[in-house]
Amino acid sequence: MAGPSDRLRGDIERGVDAIVHELAEVDDRLPDTSAWVREIEDDVVRLLNRILDECLRDIGPHSGPQLAGPVPDRGQGLDLYAAVQAWAALASYAVARVYAPGSPWHHGLTTVSKQALAVLSSLAAELTAPLHVAADALGASSYSVGTQFPSAPLAISLSFASGRSRDGSQA
Repeated sequence: MAGPSDRLRGDIERGVDAIVHELAEVDDRLPDTSAWVREIEDDVVRLLNRILDECLRDIGPHSGPQLAGPVPDRGQGLDLYAAVQAWAALASYAVARVYAPGSPWHHGLTTVSKQALAVLSSLAAELTAPLHVAADALGASSYSVGTQFPSAPLAISLSFASGRSRDGSQA
């Protein structure tokens, strides 16, 4: 698992920039923006679906029954953890640029769309398997993938118990 490609990152950045540019022009569309808001939300969902599709291709062998294989070494675990974080960061970037308080949408888009949340939830679920492998390789006592709107739309974390070695014995 390598994380998002530079090409995908650039495509997502350009797509989000186009959405943000449209949001900045909202005053020209007032007072009725409801159809336009749905279009913006549909654009965000399309970007998130693209991220999800590319992520699924990247995850490949790090999902499902392959978890029963040998635990990767620490270096491989760090690489895998970085890839999981990179996918979460890319999806978070797309959502936060549109919905977070610092976005140009200053007229009250109060929550992320249900469709966007559904795609974020699917991405979170898919990242769980490779994060599990990375957590084992790094000796983490627990891990989580969750959604936290709007500051960190997709949050990844590992927890480490103090005083324990990688194999779980007292240090």
